[in-house]
Amino acid sequence: MKKIIVLGKSKKFIKIIKELYVNYEIKNISWREIDKIRNLKLLSNINIIFVCGYDYNSQWYSYNKFYRTNISSPYKFISSIVKKNTFLFYVDTIDKIKKNSNSKTLILSRYEYAKKMLRYKLIKRFNKIQIIELPPIIDENSNVNIFGNRLTKIIFRILIFIELIDSIKLTKIKKKFLIKNNFNKKYSLSKPISLFLFIPRPLFIDRFLRIISG
Repeated sequence: MKKIIVLGKSKKFIKIIKELYVNYEIKNISWREIDKIRNLKLLSNINIIFVCGYDYNSQWYSYNKFYRTNISSPYKFISSIVKKNTFLFYVDTIDKIKKNSNSKTLILSRYEYAKKMLRYKLIKRFNKIQIIELPPIIDENSNVNIFGNRLTKIIFRILIFIELIDSIKLTKIKKKFLIKNNFNKKYSLSKPISLFLFIPRPLFIDRFLRIISG
């Protein structure tokens, strides 16, 4: 039986993957479990890897721990299990969250930087990679499906309603998780440049910095 590994605990993505790949053996690994895995032989012959995780507690970590948790450790782990014929999907945040915003030069958000730096490192090393860029997701009940408390979700819903930021409906992202003929698409290598990431901050502030920087 063909095997799939999903890195991250996003229920919406796991549900989509299970619906699309019914004849696959699917193993889900939490982002925080990556450093605890010792026997990589148990993860051999993996056909597809979906990378869709992030440690939201890392907003309070020291910069070195934040970088290791969200970039160095997952990159090392993925590199150790990807083989010649392994397909790699990387779920990324969109480059510009605000509508009609100009191209940015600096990243102020830890979350955005982690996503973009891991993406940069994976694209640089692997050819069979598909990038899935997603803005905030609207679920079937018209709720904003993001990690955060009720106030955060209300604020994002308002920003989407007044068309300040982009969004996508959950029903429209399913096809993005399929292996396509153009899986060998070449992505531009753009190393992210950050500012002030050494300062720990609440997730709400980090999201605010993401929005104001475009």
